[in-house]
Amino acid sequence: MAGGDDDVAKAIARYGSPKGVARALREAQATISAGGKKLVKPDGKDEKALAEWRKAEGIPEDPTGYKLPEAVQKRMVDEDKPILSSFTEFAFQKGARPDVVEIASEWYVNMAEAAQAKQSQDDKMASEEAEDALRKDWAHGEYKANTTIAHRWIESVPGIGVKWAEARVDGRRLGDNPEFIAWAADMGREKFGDVAFTTSDSEKRHTQRKEEIEKIIGTDAYYEQKLDVEYAQILEKELKRKK
Repeated sequence: MAGGDDDVAKAIARYGSPKGVARALREAQATISAGGKKLVKPDGKDEKALAEWRKAEGIPEDPTGYKLPEAVQKRMVDEDKPILSSFTEFAFQKGARPDVVEIASEWYVNMAEAAQAKQSQDDKMASEEAEDALRKDWAHGEYKANTTIAHRWIESVPGIGVKWAEARVDGRRLGDNPEFIAWAADMGREKFGDVAFTTSDSEKRHTQRKEEIEKIIGTDAYYEQKLDVEYAQILEKELKRKK
């Protein structure tokens, strides 16, 4: 495109692309047409003058005319779309040129991704700290059962369910708050009695195992395999549930 002309090559490098050069040329032409002065945005009441000014400035006829960079579009998530749509409407009302909108949209996705990355890191750390705290409070082997019954109880709360654990207080998810999970585990034991009754599948397995053992009660295998101990544990779970 420079045709061997170093000055032209430098100009292309300065504006980044042929598109940038074309935009600069258009702005220069508009400035020359205005007598060397940058065009002033006309009164909003004069729609015709405003439309001509927008055309001279390279501003689209309406907010939907702004084209976000492809790199930005690829990085956008569903939550970003209404925000950037609102921004382009605001930018249009303020008379922002497309290059300004492009720069601002790139800044936005950069900030949004950085914020999400930090939030994910903070959540991971909070989750690990909560697990450490709960494992210290609960005896060995109780952690899995207690957290299972806690989350099952949270899921059973009408109208909220798992969303409750995702709710945040001071930036931390309730599901990463050890005091909240410990309380939910207590509530779960009151409702279900034992982790064996938290779901229909686990309750079915409990019932099937009980029936299997009951078929051989009193036999040598019943005592040799210490099924009497397991059966006592099954009855204890059911007793807790009835309380």
